[in-house]
Amino acid sequence: MKQKIKTTKPANLNAVIDDIRLLIPVFLLNKLKLHPLTSSLYPISLGKYSGDYYQIKQKNTEHYCLLYCQATKGILDYRNKTREVISGDLVIMPANASFEFTATPNDHNNKNAGKVYWLNFKGDLANNFSERLLMKMDDGLAHVGNVDEVIQDFDNLLALGSRGYTATNVIHAVHVLQQALSFLALQLRLTDFNSSSKFDIDAVERLMRNNLHQELSLDTLAHYSQLSKFHFSKKFKELTDTSPIQHFINMKIQRACLQLDNSNETIKQIAENLGYGDPYYFSRLFKKMIGMSPKQYRDSGHK
Repeated sequence: MKQKIKTTKPANLNAVIDDIRLLIPVFLLNKLKLHPLTSSLYPISLGKYSGDYYQIKQKNTEHYCLLYCQATKGILDYRNKTREVISGDLVIMPANASFEFTATPNDHNNKNAGKVYWLNFKGDLANNFSERLLMKMDDGLAHVGNVDEVIQDFDNLLALGSRGYTATNVIHAVHVLQQALSFLALQLRLTDFNSSSKFDIDAVERLMRNNLHQELSLDTLAHYSQLSKFHFSKKFKELTDTSPIQHFINMKIQRACLQLDNSNETIKQIAENLGYGDPYYFSRLFKKMIGMSPKQYRDSGHK
């Protein structure tokens, strides 16, 4: 990635201090390509820029490129299209792509004005993560908002420059990168879902948690969400990858594990607490999900 910076005003001291550009040394890149803990995903270069005006360009490189705009406005030129990029936008450019991003922040009183994180990365998992992210994006561009967890992950990655390029530090940075990409994929999925639906998964899960002591039918859950059973089940599975009733059962079994670990209640009492009048049915269900009976689980000390 090449950066061409154009300024028309005197340099801002705070912006200069805040700017970071890290290039992973060649000797270290060669190690990252071979090490079993880093070969599938590793950074090539990364940085953060907070100046008034700047450009970021890429042309037919072998790595993937990510831009995360914390507080900026700019223009993305890609595939003969010009699109506006705003604060909270995510840009993912595939390998061998050519693009240009020109930032033009307009709030010079905001200490975060113009701030953008950028990252180049490679590896087999890079291909998989990028494909998963791009599925939920509009030709490489999507809005995820300013998410504290993502900002913290990128700041932790950039701290590699001050910690030093030791094997332990770089391996940690690689796994922070994987965490950031997986969280962005989750955020994109939620953003995409929420933009096209008023379905409130958090409210449904609260209803489930508050009713672990009894049964909840699909009719009740769907009625609560003001949807048909078909549409409720479909939307719920899109977000959780499981059916509503199975998700509710999972919650019950998780609560059962907590009670087995932290109480002296009998298995029959725990079953009744969770709305199962037949303790033998509860035990069979528990064993099917956990791989051991409630008694075996308690006796094992959860080891």
